[in-house]
Amino acid sequence: MFGGEKAAVRRRDEMRQASEAADHALEALAAGDLARARRELDMAPRKLTFADGAWKPLLASAVLDLASRKRRAGLEKLIAACDGLDETNLSRDDKGYLRLYALYRAIDASKDGRAPRELRERVDDFRFDHTLVSGELKSRFPLKKIEEPVSAPPPMAPPPSSGEPF
Repeated sequence: MFGGEKAAVRRRDEMRQASEAADHALEALAAGDLARARRELDMAPRKLTFADGAWKPLLASAVLDLASRKRRAGLEKLIAACDGLDETNLSRDDKGYLRLYALYRAIDASKDGRAPRELRERVDDFRFDHTLVSGELKSRFPLKKIEEPVSAPPPMAPPPSSGEPF
């Protein structure tokens, strides 16, 4: 009874640390810094259960392995993440979105443009409402690679001989 409050606070703190480690690792990966992404993931707590938030660093680690050309390890982690999503308290739409994210990352890493059969089986036959997926998940785990928008050049100034006022 006396230690329950401390354990709950410690668990919430570990969940927050795992989420932040995954966020920082994904940011470093987007910047192309694989070493920094690996260091950020090493900061995540180890004793956290999958349902409490260990799925975030696992997905980030899988994407990092795929980016490091470690296909087999990355695919195994993606499959483990897809299998463990049912243990979490995420909504059905969020789980479907994350499974689709895993499938897309596997397709990006494959040589022939197809994900492995094991992963396709886990992702097949689900539907989700894209509008009900958490905005946090959409921003943290985008389905498509987002390129920086190129702004249009400023409009040309009229030639000085045109007589138009500025």
